[in-house]
Amino acid sequence: MKVSTPAPVRPRLPRPARQLLEHAGLRSSLPRLNILDALVICRKATAVELHAYLEEPGLPISLSCVSQTLRRLHLSGLLERDENKRYSLAPGAVAAMGKSSGLH
Repeated sequence: MKVSTPAPVRPRLPRPARQLLEHAGLRSSLPRLNILDALVICRKATAVELHAYLEEPGLPISLSCVSQTLRRLHLSGLLERDENKRYSLAPGAVAAMGKSSGLH
């Protein structure tokens, strides 16, 4: 009988999106984390653009989930939305994280 040994526990690395959600007092869900990570990279995007970006690596997320998450993050003040419905991180949210977060 083969006895398996547990995998070593790796420390959780700081994730700017997680820190941003915690700072805003929001729960860190996988869709929120992935969408915020994508916005850090894309800078500005619509729900459709973010959905396409997230689906490329095979992340299972629906367009409806992306749209709802963007709306909620916008209402919380973490995101801004322009007249073309393109979302970006709000300057106040980024500034609140400080220079060590990597979001500036």
